[in-house]
Amino acid sequence: MTFLFIHHVKNWVFYNVIFFVSMIFMHASMADQAEYQLGVGLIKFDYAEYDDNNVFLDGETGFIPGIILKRTQNHLSVYTEIAGQLHGNTIEYDGQTQGGTPTKTDSDAIIFDTYFKVGLHFSAARNHGPYLGIGYRYWFRNIRSGRDINGDPVAGLLEQYHWNYGLLGYAANFNVSENVNMGFDLRHTQMLNGKMDIDFLAYCGYDDAQVDLGNESGTRFAMPIQIKIRKHALIVTPYYEIIDIGKSNTVALTRNGSLVDCDSDSYFDGALEPRSETRNVGINITWLW
Repeated sequence: MTFLFIHHVKNWVFYNVIFFVSMIFMHASMADQAEYQLGVGLIKFDYAEYDDNNVFLDGETGFIPGIILKRTQNHLSVYTEIAGQLHGNTIEYDGQTQGGTPTKTDSDAIIFDTYFKVGLHFSAARNHGPYLGIGYRYWFRNIRSGRDINGDPVAGLLEQYHWNYGLLGYAANFNVSENVNMGFDLRHTQMLNGKMDIDFLAYCGYDDAQVDLGNESGTRFAMPIQIKIRKHALIVTPYYEIIDIGKSNTVALTRNGSLVDCDSDSYFDGALEPRSETRNVGINITWLW
């Protein structure tokens, strides 16, 4: 990771991390049975952008490791849960220049996700029931400069995606043996107020820009396996995740606050984010106590 990679993470990301940690401590002050999970995760990240004719434009793939923290508070037939996870790595970018020349390079990725949910237990064993909640997701995407297939230099680009989301799901857990439980967690998400900030990294002197993302729905299906070890447990959770982003609006570009004359500018007629599809396969391994 380069200094530039860390330096461009915006201050509001820091504030959201502080908010998440504060919620953990506030959650801990509630008097009732509580459970904690701490562990690691790995995402096989698969992201692709498409034009209006569903032609592939560019995409990123790779493995992104991370850390996970979760706290669950039980209150008889109701429970609350707050969770956060932070993933980061350098992955592969496969795309093209504005002129359509193929290019490949690396992309630095940081993904932060946190949510708070409230659920119901439909049985005394607390093994199944629906839940709903709210969440926040942030993706730092630093596409490094490189060269196209002809050897010509290609400028880098820094994009930061962030949005809130609502979630609605159903979770269940069943005893397989005395010390092993298996279950499922099916979740529907709805993106809210999605934004993308663009930093052209001084290319052509363009000012930073922001576009409104097309808010789309998503799905996550997980199958947790819990292995009891004395009074604690090891939880292994494979999952599959769908995140779609709709095409954004187009915003005019500026240099030093003045509009670019698009007719004489050979690079951009404006900035926009095409629609995209993310299909992630992941696994979380956490220790429950």
